[in-house]
Amino acid sequence: MEALLRSLHFLLALFISLKHLALAQEIHQFICHGFTGANLSLNGMASVHPNGLLELTNTSKQQIGHAFFPFPFHFESSFSNNSSSLSFSTNFVFAMVPETPTRGGHGIAFTISPSTEFKGATATQYLGLFNSTTVGLSSNHLLAIELDTNMDGEMKPCSSQVGIQCRCG
Repeated sequence: MEALLRSLHFLLALFISLKHLALAQEIHQFICHGFTGANLSLNGMASVHPNGLLELTNTSKQQIGHAFFPFPFHFESSFSNNSSSLSFSTNFVFAMVPETPTRGGHGIAFTISPSTEFKGATATQYLGLFNSTTVGLSSNHLLAIELDTNMDGEMKPCSSQVGIQCRCG
């Protein structure tokens, strides 16, 4: 019995060591189970609550909050030699609590960008990333996936949407 326990301890230690080695080798991922102590770059209204929830905006009107992973995240080309496509996957849980439920809220945008600086961004349009003079510039290379519940007939015909915005110059 003692030999069996020693073998199990050895196998458990080996598994834990290999798991840590595998995680150390994989530099193309990050995982947050709550945001307390997470290494994020926050600006605007963004804050992390003591319970680990990330709040991007509060009840202040027309304000912006951003949270970014502050280190470069390198994408590798697909396995096919003939392809220059890049891929990623993500999952997250979020809640949008609009001040006026019948009008919706402005939503969020999951963004992959070479910069975390979006000075002069408009809170009510352009995904909270641009303004009327910076939108569409060739220097703004990014991908944004917008999750929106705002009822705004000027910009969008329907109340809820998922949009993919690509500014590739």
